[in-house]
Amino acid sequence: MFRTTQAAGLLLLSLTSAQAFASSDGGACPWGAEYCYLSGEPWLNPASDTRDNLIRLVTREKPLALPVLPFPKEIARSRSYYFGTHLDEWYDAPSDAPQPEATPTPLSATLTTQRTALGLEQTPLSGEADAERENRFVSNTLPTVSAFFAALLAEKNLTPEERRALAEARLALYTAPADDGATLAALKPGDNPAAQAFRDYLAASAAFYQGDYPEANRGYTALVAASQPWVSETARYMLMRTALNHSTQNATDEYGFFNNQAIDAAAVQQARDYAKAYLTAWPEGQYADSATGMLRRIAWYQQDWKTLAGDLEQQLTAADTSDTLIADIAETESKLQNGIVSWQRDVFASADQAPRIAATEILRKLRDGDKAAITPQMLDSLKPAYEKASLLPLWNYLHHARQFWQEADYEAILASPPAAQTAPQPDLILFSEQVLYGDALMAKKQWAEADSWWLRLLKDRPLSEQQQLLEKRLMETRIQSGKPEAIFAADSPITNLYWRSLTLKSAASPALLRRQAEHGINDEERTIALHTLLTRDLMAGDYQGYLKDKTLRQHITGTLNASDFKDVDLATFDWDGSATTKGYVCPTLDQTVGTLVKKPEDGHALNCLGEFIFTTGVEVSTAPEMTDTMLWNRSETDPAFSPPDRQALYQRVIASPGVEPEDKSYALYRAVMCYAPSGYNHCGCKEVSKATRQAWFSQLKKRYPGSVWAQKLKYYW
Repeated sequence: MFRTTQAAGLLLLSLTSAQAFASSDGGACPWGAEYCYLSGEPWLNPASDTRDNLIRLVTREKPLALPVLPFPKEIARSRSYYFGTHLDEWYDAPSDAPQPEATPTPLSATLTTQRTALGLEQTPLSGEADAERENRFVSNTLPTVSAFFAALLAEKNLTPEERRALAEARLALYTAPADDGATLAALKPGDNPAAQAFRDYLAASAAFYQGDYPEANRGYTALVAASQPWVSETARYMLMRTALNHSTQNATDEYGFFNNQAIDAAAVQQARDYAKAYLTAWPEGQYADSATGMLRRIAWYQQDWKTLAGDLEQQLTAADTSDTLIADIAETESKLQNGIVSWQRDVFASADQAPRIAATEILRKLRDGDKAAITPQMLDSLKPAYEKASLLPLWNYLHHARQFWQEADYEAILASPPAAQTAPQPDLILFSEQVLYGDALMAKKQWAEADSWWLRLLKDRPLSEQQQLLEKRLMETRIQSGKPEAIFAADSPITNLYWRSLTLKSAASPALLRRQAEHGINDEERTIALHTLLTRDLMAGDYQGYLKDKTLRQHITGTLNASDFKDVDLATFDWDGSATTKGYVCPTLDQTVGTLVKKPEDGHALNCLGEFIFTTGVEVSTAPEMTDTMLWNRSETDPAFSPPDRQALYQRVIASPGVEPEDKSYALYRAVMCYAPSGYNHCGCKEVSKATRQAWFSQLKKRYPGSVWAQKLKYYW
């Protein structure tokens, strides 16, 4: 009843803008929702979601808890800690605990007491619909009904009958706010000024909820001078709300989308005047917070970005709880930093009123890569604002970030190294400078210096977000410098199994995999190493090595959580030849590999190895680890990320002379089926031409016409 197309348009606008313009992460959970953790790294990173940067920057100056991913109990045994989107944690969030039955809320208890005092019937009142009320109806809730009742009970000049009649009229307005209520119409003016004031207030409010804003304005205007204090204050506040709602009457397009450029400028200016008049008359009034918030909405309607930015920054820095801060950042995003606004014009030509918000916008523009957007001259013009706000270190960091991200001037970064503070949780800006310096060393391929830098910062650092980022950077440095084995050295500070697992899967040599399969720090690491090693053995055709390496399984004594480590299930290699394609029989994997050790081109064994890959889906999968974006510039054709190549096995059988007809025909069948039905190879490795696939099809049909495989294959793709 209370939802409107304007409300739907506003909601859709806020959702799409938040997801499409602020976040650099695709497919993320709703920012700020419970169990939807920050996805960005713990520094002022242009690549991070703008909201992540803003909440970190604001909490730098106040001890509010951040919605960050909790640490696992044993990080050396878990791959649950990483930087990136956290969809699983959000989807798998525990459900709310059941609420006790028939437990009265403080509001319901208050209403019961008030209705008893007013002589009203104790009919059930449900506030379930209150959360659904939008726009002008948002104030017509049980708390405001209770406030009206409290005002009636506090007014000594009302008779019991007057209080009851007025209370009944207010309840009728709550139940059907958009209707002409008979209860209100039946109220007689009378001679009591207090009763008349409350009655006139209800009449103006009925006009307001019916959308008759001129009539509501007349009614509230007349009540501003009322001697009844509650009515006078509330009427002055409602003048602002009336004008604000009036200003948006024609701001919804044919599709239900809200367009703040179609606002009635005169009405919204009137709303601003009314809001300021209320705050002047009632600076500590019961609606002061609401009126202040409405001034931000008015600035948004008027596209007064500088005022809006200043008001929002003041709100952010005043937040005293994490929930309040998250809500304030969501408002900042929806009204100011949603891209629709900030991409259309230079919102922050000045950072005088909002240096923190301006900083996150500058970081966003650095991410976008538009060199014309952030120039040295533009930053220089902002320096006084940051000095005035005692945020000169932040301005210095933005200057260095521009040098790094826009100019790739790594030498300039390295010319002024930051302090290498190793105290627990150094200041966010200092830590950002430290990370930028280390990244510059890596960009210059000064691997030894980068390694030493990360180690220096990691010294004596307790378990924390910052420690994990430093571990990640040290891992990247050692991999890119060709020294992945150093990640597993006895004195290595890299303990997170996530980083170690990714290294084993993507960068470890067979020798390193063998070492960690035998001497890894726990069963989890040994399992990951061995699964990777055995898969790589089979992919490389090292069949003798496979049989030898399989004996390393004796070093794994425990049982891992199946759901957490299903990508490295060693039971895969216990394949007994079952579940093969009907009509083609295979022995166990060990027997198949044993045959290939003796006869590497045995057609049946090669086909059965392909069948093992086909039925089990075995591969070295980095999917559990690549949730964290790793900027290694690894080629998509890198063998570390390539699935096993079944097609190559079939091609060897097809090309090999002396292969039994059963095996040759099956290899031809399977090679063609690699392209069914999409026409793209899903068996790994390189595509072959359609002509080649046609040749395989023709060979099967002409040379083996009686084969079950020739009869089954109807097409080539």
